[in-house]
Amino acid sequence: MREKRIILIKEPLIAVLIITSLFFASCSGSGAKDDKVFLSENGMALTAKATNFYQEMNDALRNRQYDNEMIRILNDPAPLAYLMQLDKSKSGIIEENINKQAAFNMLRKAYSAYNLFLDRNFDYGSSNLKSRLATACSALDSFEVSDFFTERVQYLNQLIAGGHFKEDVIIMELTKLYADLWNQDSQKWFILLEGEMKNYREGVNKIPNGSFDVSKVKKLVDQPYSNDAVLVNLYKLQLIKEKELWAEKLMDKIQTVTEGFEILTELNGELAKRKADGQRINDLNNKLETITN
Repeated sequence: MREKRIILIKEPLIAVLIITSLFFASCSGSGAKDDKVFLSENGMALTAKATNFYQEMNDALRNRQYDNEMIRILNDPAPLAYLMQLDKSKSGIIEENINKQAAFNMLRKAYSAYNLFLDRNFDYGSSNLKSRLATACSALDSFEVSDFFTERVQYLNQLIAGGHFKEDVIIMELTKLYADLWNQDSQKWFILLEGEMKNYREGVNKIPNGSFDVSKVKKLVDQPYSNDAVLVNLYKLQLIKEKELWAEKLMDKIQTVTEGFEILTELNGELAKRKADGQRINDLNNKLETITN
């Protein structure tokens, strides 16, 4: 049993959030260890998905730079005098995504350490849990967030640094922070992807039909039409459809991770209750496992 220490809290709202969590966790003992191990495994899988998606989103943004340049080239009225200039307007987003990718990877490592902590074959020191929790928390300071977000991060940092905390509570509160961060980013991504697709559709539609080699277009469009203009327009439609399917796949992945964090947050909360619902915990773990596979 770890020594308990009285902590003076300056931020009333943050205090309410954390103390409520501490109350549930201190009263809880009903969450079976197997349930927590299952949760930690699901946590590792979900955070790995989130980490990988930041890389995938950056790859998509870089590809869009070249797509946008292609559209400008094909629509330029004087191609002989054209000066190539790749659009760097998304560079700031890409750089921020790199920092957030690193942060989510730290949360994945925290869940991995939590998994070891729950293993009877490892002691607390061997799991390196405190260090992993601290790193995952500090990683949230590597990019700009709201003041309320910053206050929550600072308070968790204080708890971890003090060394007197409930591991389950810190995992739960860290998960909430990262879930909020993911939700904020996912909303931005949906708007960004919609905007990119709108620009792409308009750009492709403006390309003069005379810019296309119809003999090559006929090999790319599997449609029984002979009119050259029709075939070129069908090819334009094909280009747009391919990009829309690409964007829809990205949106589906965003939604999957978003749903995963909702379940993971709910699962952490259920395990922290005084009278945890075992069946509910099992259902949530199984549902999360399906999403992360």
